[in-house]
Amino acid sequence: MAERAWAFRWVADDGFIHLRVVNQLLAGNGPVFNAGERVEASTSPLWVLLLAVADVISPFRLEWIAVLLGIGLTITAVALAMAGATALLPRGTDDDIRLPLGMAAYVAVTPAWIYASSGLEGGLVLAWLGACLLILARWSRSGRRLGIPGALLVGVGPLIRPELGLFTAAFAFAVLVAGWRQDRWSDRLRLVACVLVLPFAYQVFRMGYYGVLVPNTAVAKEAGLSRWSTGWQYLRDFTDPYALWLPLGALTVGAYPPLLRHLGRRDDRRGLAVVLAFVGAAFVGSLYVIKVGGDWIQARLLLPYLFALGAPVAVVPLRRQYALAFLVVPWAVVCGLFLRTHVDDTILARRNPVTVADYGWTSSQPGRVAATAEGGFFYHGVRLPAEPIAGQRTLHAAYGVGVSGYALGTDVFMLDVLGLGNPLAAHLGLTRRAVPGHEKPLPPPWIVATGTQPGADLDEDDFPFPLVYTTPLDDPDRAPFDMRVAVARLVLECPRLRQFRASYTEPLTVGRFLENFVDAPSNTSLRIPAEPEDAATELC
Repeated sequence: MAERAWAFRWVADDGFIHLRVVNQLLAGNGPVFNAGERVEASTSPLWVLLLAVADVISPFRLEWIAVLLGIGLTITAVALAMAGATALLPRGTDDDIRLPLGMAAYVAVTPAWIYASSGLEGGLVLAWLGACLLILARWSRSGRRLGIPGALLVGVGPLIRPELGLFTAAFAFAVLVAGWRQDRWSDRLRLVACVLVLPFAYQVFRMGYYGVLVPNTAVAKEAGLSRWSTGWQYLRDFTDPYALWLPLGALTVGAYPPLLRHLGRRDDRRGLAVVLAFVGAAFVGSLYVIKVGGDWIQARLLLPYLFALGAPVAVVPLRRQYALAFLVVPWAVVCGLFLRTHVDDTILARRNPVTVADYGWTSSQPGRVAATAEGGFFYHGVRLPAEPIAGQRTLHAAYGVGVSGYALGTDVFMLDVLGLGNPLAAHLGLTRRAVPGHEKPLPPPWIVATGTQPGADLDEDDFPFPLVYTTPLDDPDRAPFDMRVAVARLVLECPRLRQFRASYTEPLTVGRFLENFVDAPSNTSLRIPAEPEDAATELC
């Protein structure tokens, strides 16, 4: 696994978004995407914090820190899962040869190698799952109550990724149910309090600091809507090329039944609860990913659930009752050596881009030189005849703001046209479905209205739309471009939008924090029509 993860090392564009947030944090601007705007552009506050600490104490470039931490955490996760699965095995199997079948089902697929690095929080997700399995498996053997450190560990899931709250809930429920007979109410309340204290504290911070209930990325991707057909295709694109149904089926009929029979014979309610919590949360979590339509990055959102399904049977004894599970071995060999997709080949062909220089954003790159030296208003590296919004010397509008945003530095205001780091774009109303996460590009009139000072001499042709994304959401034939810009500027001053924008742009005072906390639900549900005229009708 270590060799394959290193061979596929890279940092994705979305990974650079985390790195930009780290730089903003260390520059004293807070955990934000742009200085002066409190926007939660990272889905993983704990990953950002870990990177920030590592950047302070390490002499390496932040890009390499992200790569090395990701790979190291992934390897650690595999080791933790194997140790946890070993703790669940019958004590009479201590001298048996053990095969890492559950982990083989994970480490043999190429996406596991690819996203061991990538600058994203995947390695931290897996390490947390592995650590939870080990802690809970030892708890199941000990007969004692789950200690405060273990309960705190279980509770940090939502701080790694919001959807990991499902695992946190499943693990806490398993501990409560399995220990119900012997625990007192004070023990139960202590457990719940320890599990909830960290996510509750961060949620209070999120509502008061950012003024919303969920990360800005969740709003941009409309994580509460359903898109079953796209999600099912996302699942098929992951499972079919690697024939994942074979190892999962082998583990289901060959590894889990002997383990569950053993735990049942021993009347091990705790062990059963741990196993069922992992399997149940993995199944429900996968269903959620399918429901929302998956992601634009192949397999990434499903990898944690594949890991969780294999974790309780990460190792199995070489015994006859596990014979059907041994089919994982030949599959792992074939999968690891031969099964690839065009996505795998494309990433490998990029020759391990890790730093901004690897992506062509060197110190001599024309767009970078112009932006950092001269300032002005830029659209995808092209300087346009307009002055950026007040308070900004340089504003760069783009559809991909990871690499460019990190390369240009914290002093350049990045207007994320796709909305991950831009609240206005994130809160656009969804009018049509397209590539997940790329469905609400900010129409050009809004780009001009939010990014430039009045008097900008721009038109539609100044904003070519990248064909890699969907078609524009607005209708350019509704009115002349300058009129649509003028309407957009007026809408920005309407009370509802002025209040919303104040929630993340006004200086953070105690009063602003409390007002944001109260307004967070309505801010989260706010949706802005993509066409300025429609927005004026609805919001003004």
